[in-house]
Amino acid sequence: MKNLLINPYSQTQEWCKEYFPDRSLGMMPIGGRCAAEYFIDLALRCESERLVLLGPTYNEHLAELLYEYQQGALKLDYRKGGGHTTVRKLLETYRQECGEDCLILHGMLMPKAHTLEELQASFEPCSGDGEEDGIYYYKDGVLMKSRIDFYLIDSLKSYFEVNFQVLNDDFYNLPGYSSNENIHTGTNVVIKNNCDLSGPLVLRDNTFIEAGCHISDAIIGERALVDKKCFVEHALVFDRTYAAGNLEIRNKIVTPGRIIDPYTGGVLERNSFSYAFSPIQNRSAWILRLWEHFIALILAVILAIPYLLILPFYLTHKNSHWCWKLSMDRYPGYWAVLFFRKELVKSHPANENFVFQMGEIYAVQNTPEQRRIYDYYYHYHCSCALVLQVVLRALGKRGFATYVDRKRS
Repeated sequence: MKNLLINPYSQTQEWCKEYFPDRSLGMMPIGGRCAAEYFIDLALRCESERLVLLGPTYNEHLAELLYEYQQGALKLDYRKGGGHTTVRKLLETYRQECGEDCLILHGMLMPKAHTLEELQASFEPCSGDGEEDGIYYYKDGVLMKSRIDFYLIDSLKSYFEVNFQVLNDDFYNLPGYSSNENIHTGTNVVIKNNCDLSGPLVLRDNTFIEAGCHISDAIIGERALVDKKCFVEHALVFDRTYAAGNLEIRNKIVTPGRIIDPYTGGVLERNSFSYAFSPIQNRSAWILRLWEHFIALILAVILAIPYLLILPFYLTHKNSHWCWKLSMDRYPGYWAVLFFRKELVKSHPANENFVFQMGEIYAVQNTPEQRRIYDYYYHYHCSCALVLQVVLRALGKRGFATYVDRKRS
């Protein structure tokens, strides 16, 4: 099987465009990994020299992923195309890439074959042109079809169910640095006190599980944050997603912007549930505002003389590393807080007028997705102590950052 040709879009797959418009099928997470990674595993298992992945549009994120996963002699070829209804037409169009020895996955599917020998022994002559989704093998002008069962993804419901079929199938390589009692845990995973975790379960890298959470039979994506007392069961949480506290998430898909019911197709947009409760809206809101004004006043007064002394240099070198380390750009913001034009710490993901952001206490710079997650967390948990912690740690993070740290971020 010299070449492996993947044609996920033998069908239109409108469900993917509707519910996940920013993703192609190759980028869809399955069992905690991108679908494209399973295709690469299959190519390596079949000892293929070339993998050709087709899609109706060219997804730059998928192209970057395939570039990162270059595997020795295996050549990864991702291109715009596919959508052919029969394997014969597919072979005619991509004859140069397929050659005379090619394994074809026609449709968005994952074989259940455990060994290469098992897959090779499953082929029998194909009487038609290969209209049905399935696994085909073309060699020396003969088209054959496999009898091996496979997981087929052709709808939102089947996509959701395949995730958990893969999770419970010992054959597939699941992500994780360690595995204990069928709980696959990645690196840098934080699990707070009184959490009830039970497998099968995947916790990707840099996942944060707050105290009192119950999580079972679930897949939690990379850099996701599950807040306090959240109940997650038989659910799929995408990468860089915030799951609000006290929510019951059962038989659902949670993405950064919505909660999706895979069985009914119902969608709950984040804006309709994220701000049901916020400390900023309760009776102690005025205490938090007063505390922010007090901190802003202290910073404005203490740093007034240093700011005026450095101001001539700052006006001509705004982008210099030392002005950045000293947070010179933030000083006018302290006065803006005092005149009610800005918040000292961003308390709402939609707010754009702020001086500090909670994500700064963890890294000099974060991706937009990661900053949004920290904003949601702060929105629910803001307190006088947290306000002070954000301000001091953000100033310190910049103050001790090196030029290399700034460039890397």
